[in-house]
Amino acid sequence: MSSIAKLLSILELFTEDRPFLSVEDVARELDCSVPTAYRYLRELVESGMLLRFVGGEYGLGPRIITLDYHLRISDPILKAGQPVMRELVTQSGFDAVMSRWYGDSLVDTHRETLDAALDLRYGRGRPRPLFLGAAPKAILSTFPKAKLAALFEQYPAEIASGGLGDSLETFRATLHKIRRAGFYLSRGELEPGVCAIASPIFLSEPGEAVAALAIVVPDPRLKYLNIDSLVEAVKDAATRISARARTLIGA
Repeated sequence: MSSIAKLLSILELFTEDRPFLSVEDVARELDCSVPTAYRYLRELVESGMLLRFVGGEYGLGPRIITLDYHLRISDPILKAGQPVMRELVTQSGFDAVMSRWYGDSLVDTHRETLDAALDLRYGRGRPRPLFLGAAPKAILSTFPKAKLAALFEQYPAEIASGGLGDSLETFRATLHKIRRAGFYLSRGELEPGVCAIASPIFLSEPGEAVAALAIVVPDPRLKYLNIDSLVEAVKDAATRISARARTLIGA
């Protein structure tokens, strides 16, 4: 690993459970000397990526906030999606959430809220499980066979726990059904008492999805709804976001 790669890998050491790091933490995680770890940390502090606090520990710095702002205003899917999501929320009466797939991680990037009382465990930037809930299954359903095989080899237990099958064949078959339907409805998979209907978002057509749009519904209300109409609204919104995003990038 190059020095630059090691420097940037320090940012990945911060988690929800570990918001601060010491020089010794970094030296141990990177398997380097304390002076080397201190040099890396100093460079990150100078760039604004980290802050050094009283007591010698380090936390994320203001440059991270600035980069997040630039990401939000430059992301074509987010730019295309926000007005469509607001419209969907107004018409449906339920919150809408956009989730993006980055490499082997899934994070929520935006939420349009109608009911502030609906408290969701996951929000912008917090990594989500890859195989639980409506959004990841809607996205996974569009992946090619080779990519699904690689994921199954890496995460067989998680895939089985997510109800997607305990064999590669079952995994593919389950996702194929979701792909044909164009959406996935989850019931309490990610959070108790919360249902979600998600449909994939594409930047190329045909291709694999890079995101998903989901509408979030409290479970007690689901039985009183016209689910077919709600599904069609989500699918239509996802299609419109895909088309607008492709226009923005000139695809």
